[in-house]
Order: sequence, then C-alpha cells, then structure tokens
Amino acid sequence: MVLSLENIKQLAKPVTSVYDKRNYNNILKLVNELAGSDLSRACDDEVERTLRFLVMSLFQVFKKLFKRGDLAVGNFKSKTELQQFSNWCRKMYETFKSSLLKIISSVDRENSLVLDSLDVYLQLLEMESVHFASNADAPYFPNRTFRKLIVAMWESDLGGLEQNSSTGESTNPIIGEFIEKYYKNYADIQFYFQSELADLLETEKDRFATVKGMGKWIVAVNHDNHCCNADQELEVFVANPPQVVENESKFKSNFEKNWLVMLNGGVSVPQYKIILLILHRRIIPHLHTPTKLMDFLTDSYNLQNSQDDSAGVIPILALNGLFELMLRFNLEYPNFYMKLYQLITPSLMHVKYRPRFFRLLDTFLASTHLSAHLIASFIKKLARLTLNSSPGAIVTVIPFVYNLLKKHPSCMIMLHNPRFLSDPFMTSEQQTMLKNLKLDYVDPFDADEENPELTHALDSSLWELATLMDHYHPNVATLAKIFAQPFRKLNYNMEDFLDWSYDSLLAAETSRRLKVLPTLEFERFDGLFANDENGQKAYLTGVDW
Repeated sequence: MVLSLENIKQLAKPVTSVYDKRNYNNILKLVNELAGSDLSRACDDEVERTLRFLVMSLFQVFKKLFKRGDLAVGNFKSKTELQQFSNWCRKMYETFKSSLLKIISSVDRENSLVLDSLDVYLQLLEMESVHFASNADAPYFPNRTFRKLIVAMWESDLGGLEQNSSTGESTNPIIGEFIEKYYKNYADIQFYFQSELADLLETEKDRFATVKGMGKWIVAVNHDNHCCNADQELEVFVANPPQVVENESKFKSNFEKNWLVMLNGGVSVPQYKIILLILHRRIIPHLHTPTKLMDFLTDSYNLQNSQDDSAGVIPILALNGLFELMLRFNLEYPNFYMKLYQLITPSLMHVKYRPRFFRLLDTFLASTHLSAHLIASFIKKLARLTLNSSPGAIVTVIPFVYNLLKKHPSCMIMLHNPRFLSDPFMTSEQQTMLKNLKLDYVDPFDADEENPELTHALDSSLWELATLMDHYHPNVATLAKIFAQPFRKLNYNMEDFLDWSYDSLLAAETSRRLKVLPTLEFERFDGLFANDENGQKAYLTGVDW
C-alpha cells in the first residue's frame, strides 16, 4: 500500500464535503490505489484494515457522485465538456466496481474485506436502479451489474476449505453471506439470480456446472424462502423493480432449467446424496415441470451398488423424490416393487437413512391390494436380516413386521401353519407323519430370488422371529415375544421404534430406575483374599503371596 489511512482520508474528504470538480482528481488516485493493490497481502491485518478503509471511502465518494448526478446517463448531442466529465466519472466508477469484483473473486481466505466488498457492491447496485433508470419513475434492475457479481462469486475459491466434505456444500463465506443476507430476503434478487445464472449456464456450462459450482448452488437453494412459495412474503431490494419479478412461472422455469443443467454437470457423491435428501421438499415443489426429473430419479433408483459404499444408499435416498412424482404426477415405474425388494440388503440395517427407508416402506406396503406373496417376501426378508443385525435395527423390524401381519392377515400362515399343528384326535400314524414332516422341513424361501412374487416366502415360516425370543438383549427378546401371543394389540406407532441405536438403547438402560436392586451374592465378604493378621472374613482362604 502506497497510501496510508491518513492519506486516504485527506484525499476523500474534499470530494465528499465540497462540490468542487478540481478535487475530483483525488478520485483517480484512490481508484488507482485500490486497482493496483496486491490482494495476496490481504491476509495481513494492517493491509486488510487499510484496504477496507479505502473501499468504504470510495463508496462514500461515489455515493456522493450519485446524489450530485455526476454519474447520470445523459442524452448528449455533442461531446461537450459535461459529457466528457460524466464519461470520466463513469469510467472511475466502473473501475471501482471491477476492483470490488476482483477482491470478491480473488481473496482466498475469509476476511472482513471480502464481506465489505460484497455489501458495498450490492449497495451500488441499489443506487444504480434509481439513478441509471431511463427516467425517475421507470422500473429498472441493473441485471448486467448483478451478473458480474454472480460470476465473481462462482470464481471465488478457498481451495481445500471450499467445501464441506460430508455434504459437498460450499463453505465459502461470500456465498453464505450473499444467500443469508440478500437472496433469502428479496424476491427481485432471487428472480434475477436465477435468470442471469440460467444465461450463464447456457453459454458457459463447463465453467459454472462443476463440482464446486454445485456446492455453491446447493447452498443457494437449500432453504424454504423462495419467492414462489406462498408462505413466504419477501421484500424487494431495489426501489422500483420491473413487474416481471412477480412472474412465478418464469422464476420456476429458470429454477428448473438451472437444476437440470447443474445435475448434468459435475456432482460428487456427497452432493448427490444431499440433493436426493432435499429433492421432495425443496426442489420438486418449485419446478415448473417436475416430471423432467423423472430420468434423474429413475437412474438414481436403478443405480447398482458400486465399490464405493457411500454410493450404495443413493437408490434409498431416491425413493422420496420418486414417490412424490408417482403420487402427485402419476409417474409409472415398471417393476417398482421388485426394485424396492432388492434394496433390502444387510447394509440397509446399518445406514443412517434406515428410519427414512422404513417410513417410505410402510407407505408402499400399506395397500391391501398387494398380493400376499409379495408382502410375505418383504416380511421374510426383513426377518432374515434380523439374524445379523444390531439390536437397534431389530427393534425397528419387529413392530414393522407385526403391523404388516395385522394389515395383511393372509400372511399369518407364516406364523401359524395348521399343517404343523398336532390334533388330539390324530391317529398314531398321523402323528408319525407330522413328526416326520417337521423333521424333514426345509425352508422353501429363496433368498437369492430378485422377484418377490417368486420367493416362496408364503410357504415358509418366520422361524427367525422365534430365535429373537432368546436374543441376548433383553429389550429385543421381550419385544419378539409379542409373536407368541394372540394378535389383539393395535398397530405399533412406528415413530417410537425407528431411531433406536446402540447409543439410545444403552442410554435408556442406564437411565432406567430399578425397583429392586439385583442380588449379586448371597453372603457378604470384606475382601477377596484372606488376611491372617487381622482375621478378616474372605471369599478365598489359604492364599500365600
């Protein structure tokens, strides 16, 4: 920095305090100082403080120029001195804006200078909407100025600190500040952000539709404060925006266009997962034609388990969005239940999205029009998985299976098969045949069959649930004994069982109050080994050390 804080103050004050064009040469010095600054040194506290003061001083200067009309767009018929002066002021102003954009896009770490530059730039945009309009009352939004800001924010890069490794969302403070302070609160900012980004993606897709670009895009849309949301009453940022910002259909069209382009660009696995998590609540309701996501969702649902374990949950996460399209937009998905059946794997019982899957599965299997063979296959496969599952997962499966059996009584034969029941009026020959039938029993269930209609599950039995009655965990054993009792209980509320884990089971056990303390030993001892010197009573005697 060539200029000190005092120098900057001495140069800026004459311009803002007195209207004397002879002082305007000071603007050139201040603008050139900012334009020629070495931004790599912005991490230094002293340099950052000076640059911040310079930015704010120039903002006050151009704010004063706006009020004086020095930056107004005039229809000059000849190159008069007034026109030349106005053009010179505009040139200084554009140089100042370019310097702000350079700070926003180039500074590679979080500091106050970057955030100040963002705020100043948007305040300048607000003033442009008033002073650059064709006349005093004409509606105007400076979309070209806004587009340059979007480009600068997209180019801003914090390197290894740019993204959250678990979600793929951008952690860039510029994007966070812009979204929280401006995008979420102003309808015109939202409308022109989507409109300008749509144009940028159309002309320069490879530049903007990248993994880092997707991280910033997710931050921009992962909320409920959209201007097309009837529950949100957003303000407008500029004084008199064009009436087009009220066009909800146009906003949804641009929003949809941007989503489709971004999805066809670079997407990491964590981003893929968070997109599917928010799809049904924060994306589909704001699209102009949600059925355009059909291919994306069906491809996600059909995705086979890859070598990357983290990608194996993607079909599970795609269920919500797919269900939304099937329910509201009559999407037809062939062999839906076959694919749903294939998702029930041992890994399902250990992923954190297990509660989400069981909520949807409960909805998909609720219809009484589904065949008994299909329901029996789901019941049998879930029961089989409990043999190698954690107690938390088993606690979810037991009431789920119980509810299915209550809804579909035709599957009760898996618990209570008359063929294997003895009758007091049986002859000795019939009793022998029954005994041989039990001894020769082989479970006909085909665990490798992918079609749930062909697994022979209805001819099988739920012996897996009988083994759970002797489970090592008392909560599991007690819960499983419900199948040995008459089915008089009402359906379980699944919300009480979906979120159990080792931690919650242990926490519940340690916080449980005991009515009677457990007996550990029938006789009390003062020590484990004998002490011959003082004759203490001990459990073991005659031990020499």
